[in-house]
Amino acid sequence: MEQYVVAIDFGTSNITAMIAKKSVGGKISVLRTEKTDSENCIRRGCIYNVDAAARKTEALMNRLNEDYAKPKLNAPIERAYVGIGGQSLHIEQYSITKRVAGETIQQQLLDEIAHEIKRYKPDLYEVLEILPPEYYVDGQLIGNPQGTTASSIEARFRLIVVSNPSLKMLIERAIPENVEIAGYIVAPLATAAAVLDKKEKELGCALVEFGAGITYVSIYKDGQLRYLVTIPLGGLVITRDIRCLNVSEEEAENLKKNYGSAVLDMKDETKITIDAGLNTEREIGVRNLNAIVEARMDEILANVIYQIDESGYADALSGIIITGGGAMLHRLEESFRKKTDKNIRLAYPVAGGTNKPAEDATIIGLLTIADGECVDAGAKVVQTSEQPEQSEQRTSFKRFRNKKNILDRLVNDLFEIDNIDVNNINNDPSNTENYDNNDADH
Repeated sequence: MEQYVVAIDFGTSNITAMIAKKSVGGKISVLRTEKTDSENCIRRGCIYNVDAAARKTEALMNRLNEDYAKPKLNAPIERAYVGIGGQSLHIEQYSITKRVAGETIQQQLLDEIAHEIKRYKPDLYEVLEILPPEYYVDGQLIGNPQGTTASSIEARFRLIVVSNPSLKMLIERAIPENVEIAGYIVAPLATAAAVLDKKEKELGCALVEFGAGITYVSIYKDGQLRYLVTIPLGGLVITRDIRCLNVSEEEAENLKKNYGSAVLDMKDETKITIDAGLNTEREIGVRNLNAIVEARMDEILANVIYQIDESGYADALSGIIITGGGAMLHRLEESFRKKTDKNIRLAYPVAGGTNKPAEDATIIGLLTIADGECVDAGAKVVQTSEQPEQSEQRTSFKRFRNKKNILDRLVNDLFEIDNIDVNNINNDPSNTENYDNNDADH
């Protein structure tokens, strides 16, 4: 049976909400997408101003609900899957060793190990995801240890963790009260689900997601995620570097997108005129622009390559896959190839038969992993089971009620005198936003 799934992605540059129809076979048909500028309420993938994020998310969900879900599906959105990540996201190793009673490993012992890892609470981190373990039986790696004769068994786990214990609480506060969080999905896992195929994960690859505030590096080998780290640098730092050319942040972002290149062309004499004919007219040389872009992009790529080497899997990888909005920088693939001997592929989200830009890789992955109905199925059944005359009567009543409400408001406007305490207007905390003017990457 097909499902309607909803996802929310808190990105550094944009907060995105998406509703899609998902078939039994996993095919995804995106029905509507709503985006809004994060405007500094998200920094390096984490919610920084929860009140501003809550207002923006509520507005997104209202548009998604009113413009699509209710009129098209005759039902409200009740649940949503949410991506979770941020600059402290990484993998920690943890192992559990047990003595084997009776010389044979039984399912009960494996269940005890599974229960123990679920109860494990690190002092410095919050565990977001427990990846499948590798079992070592008497020191030897075994795929399925059940029934194996042994004296001891060690389960080596990889845990995806963050150092911010309040991360989920901040997200919960940013989600409208009438929308339940159906599940948290680790953002890089979602991205991998959208852009990687099974063979790439099996042979070994590095997935590099270039975001606005952060860059995720994920290493896959033998079908499993082996290494994950977050680099606190992204496209936004390039934009802010460009501001030294005496341009605003908005102008710098447009220059980067339209003329920026990861490879500097010393022969390029192109000039860009900003605010032509105005007293703020300026001329920017493309060569000067890309000297800035190339220098910062080289730094980001150097950090990515360092992390791939640190993973210990560099020599076992068949290629590097790049995605995310930052991966659309002109000639980035070329620059990356010059610095490594690996194949480089720019990936777009293709999971479920979708055809979306690279910047939507994470939210498409959220929809791919989502496995529960997010729209009120009961309301849909009620609507579809109505007789035509019942539906017509309900529609007529709504029209009458709407007209009556309009008349009531007109009467109130004519005859009601409002008492407004002007002294309290500026004291309303909802009128202020807790923005920090300190310069920081998202």
